Amino acid sequence: MLRSTLLIALRNLRQNRGFAALNVFGLALGAACLILIALYIQDELGYDRFNERLDRVARVDITTVMGGEEDPSGRTPGVLAPSMVASMPSVEAAVRFGNADPVLRAQGAPIEAEELLLADPDVFDVFTLPLLSGDPGSALAEPGSIVLSETLARRLFGDAPAQGQTLDWKEGPLTVTGVMADMPRQSHIQFDGLISLSTAEDPGWFYDNWFTTAFATYVALREGTSHESFQAQLPAFIEAAAGDAMREEDRELRLEATRLADLYLSADDGIGIFGDATTLGILALVALFVLLIAAVNYTNLATARSLDRAREIGVRKTLGAERSGLILQFLAESLVLSIVAVGIAVVLVQLALPVFREVSGKPLSLPDLGAGWLGVIAVVGATGLLAGAYPAFILSSFKPSDVLKGTFSTGHRGRTLRQGLVVLQFSISVALIAATVIVFSQVRHMQDQDLGIDLGGETSQLVVLPFMGDTTVVSQLSQLRARLLDIPGVDGASSSLSAPTYGTYSGGGNVEQPDGSQSDEINATMVLADPSYATVYGLTLLAGRHPRGLAEDAPPETPREYVLSEAAIREVGYASPEAALDKRVAFWGIEGTIVGVVADHHTEGLQAAVEPLAVLPDDGSIIPPNVFTLRVRTASLPSTIEQVETLWADAVPERPFTYTFLDEDFAAQYQAEQRFGRLFGLFSGLSIAIACFGLFGLAAHAAATRTKEIGVRRVLGATVAQVVVLMSRGVVGLVALGFVLAAPIVIVGMSRWLDGFAYRISVGWIPLALAGAVVLVLAVVTVAGHAVRAAVADPVRALRSE
Repeated sequence: MLRSTLLIALRNLRQNRGFAALNVFGLALGAACLILIALYIQDELGYDRFNERLDRVARVDITTVMGGEEDPSGRTPGVLAPSMVASMPSVEAAVRFGNADPVLRAQGAPIEAEELLLADPDVFDVFTLPLLSGDPGSALAEPGSIVLSETLARRLFGDAPAQGQTLDWKEGPLTVTGVMADMPRQSHIQFDGLISLSTAEDPGWFYDNWFTTAFATYVALREGTSHESFQAQLPAFIEAAAGDAMREEDRELRLEATRLADLYLSADDGIGIFGDATTLGILALVALFVLLIAAVNYTNLATARSLDRAREIGVRKTLGAERSGLILQFLAESLVLSIVAVGIAVVLVQLALPVFREVSGKPLSLPDLGAGWLGVIAVVGATGLLAGAYPAFILSSFKPSDVLKGTFSTGHRGRTLRQGLVVLQFSISVALIAATVIVFSQVRHMQDQDLGIDLGGETSQLVVLPFMGDTTVVSQLSQLRARLLDIPGVDGASSSLSAPTYGTYSGGGNVEQPDGSQSDEINATMVLADPSYATVYGLTLLAGRHPRGLAEDAPPETPREYVLSEAAIREVGYASPEAALDKRVAFWGIEGTIVGVVADHHTEGLQAAVEPLAVLPDDGSIIPPNVFTLRVRTASLPSTIEQVETLWADAVPERPFTYTFLDEDFAAQYQAEQRFGRLFGLFSGLSIAIACFGLFGLAAHAAATRTKEIGVRRVLGATVAQVVVLMSRGVVGLVALGFVLAAPIVIVGMSRWLDGFAYRISVGWIPLALAGAVVLVLAVVTVAGHAVRAAVADPVRALRSE
């Protein structure tokens, strides 16, 4: 029974090669989209799964509340982890991660690692980090210890054993106490090596201050402790541990734990890389939509051919065929098509993978899908069966007497169904194209926004030289700055704690209110830099002047000259920048007066709003700077960079020369959105291609069934153009209806997506109109092609054939 059913199905498909090919390739494209998106989603969901304690590990985040404003952070105080281990029985171990200078020196030239982190000794009790050599219990127990990845150990020592070797680091010598396997690609934390946290010098507020956030804190819960119960213990813990400090500083601290299994897709701050759960959800919907379009093609073409299949069904029913057998026959045809489509889809995916790897930024391959193949096959098979279900049940219900008498008619029901399904296809295509246009428009909007910083462009470039507080650089800051300014082509040089896009430091401060009273504490992004910072970055001075640095013999308690941003004085309540001048201010306990107010400028990408900002002049007496920023003339850029590198090699021979362009650093902030847009655009194009396959088949069938009508019209004098318009005008209405259905979905859905950006575009009608125009043109061209072929055919031959 099954064998004969499959043989008949194959025979029917072979006899109707054209329609079978359209269905197969439509389903194959849909299946290929599903496989590609499944590969991407599976990769994103696979982060951190290699950890054996996955269900017991959580990251603890902190939110500081000041003056009613909340400041959440993935970085926590250094005092948090040891306090939790000491006072919370549910915490088995805790580890702090902090950023470390990546430059190491072994026997030859200095080597810059991809990423070095400071870590507590218990890191091996929290994360699964297999050591190839060394003891995990003592590898990071002592100051001056470092554990290298296998790759970094090979870079430093070649084939020689790394264990026990000595390295030079900016804060002293390091002994290699272990070599670990390279971090898995699907780890949200990536590093080449771990330095014992006790090695880093404590500036006095690094490890015991509840309001200095510098570390990512992870805890391993004891067996039997649920995540919910641990979260419930955190309010009582923070009150007992930091209650007095909170009341003294008039701040509130809140803690929240995030499961390691959920962290990659739920966090966007802290040490590591993070994904976006919303993006995965949208891509999953896109995959289903594309597959739905392919299923619609099948149903449409099957119902369109109902009159042809009716004769076959009439004969088979007359010869005794049961309806159940006919239904099984049609479903078998659908299943065969689905199986063939999956096979073709695999070939298409293999061909598309090089492009998809570049678009997605992931080294994906077909074997990565693993057990997911069963899901793909099940989904595609189910899609094929569901698409074939309607024609199977409808066609099998035809009365053989009506068919054989020639009185059978499919009526309006089949045509209405086909038109409704085509409208659905057009709606999905319009929505996907419009969404793609909106994504790219939002990225362009962010790139085109005024950052409040003079990035230079054609005349100059801002070049950032990171040196991570290197003591050799810090000891000769003024001399290096002077030597850099002596290079032709360097128009400005400034040292600072950080640079835009290089991370920010926040601090609480008090600013004198307009009535002379002390304000409530506000939180601001802190810029510690030499006095030339504002001029090098081209900040717009709205009132006052730029600050002057302290004299070398000035006592530490000498009041500082602050520059605040518009957002900062606005938060305090000043009506104008001029009104804030000469007012008292203190951040991080360092007192001073406001000597200038600058326009707001961005220190991060435009996903985040501009925060209040305080510029505090500092040549390294408060905190050693980490970067130099140079303003370099574009016309002489290559030669200038070469001279800067030569100077650097002479002044700081133990540190590699590395630099970035600030405009490129800002552009890199939008890579996730650009990748999302490219993925959206790719699958939008495929959805249109699949829809056109189906429309092509329907147009071909319509032209074939209206051969006599076209012949009569041509004999009576109708022109080719009139015939084309006659056959094409119906599709215009279907596209219009699809546009009407898609518009509210796009407006609501994309508005919610755009709400995640501090600086966003409005959805508007331009993306929708563009999407509608693209779909309309493609649909009309597809139908018109068949119409022209039918119109130019010999009408006499058409009438004879009837």
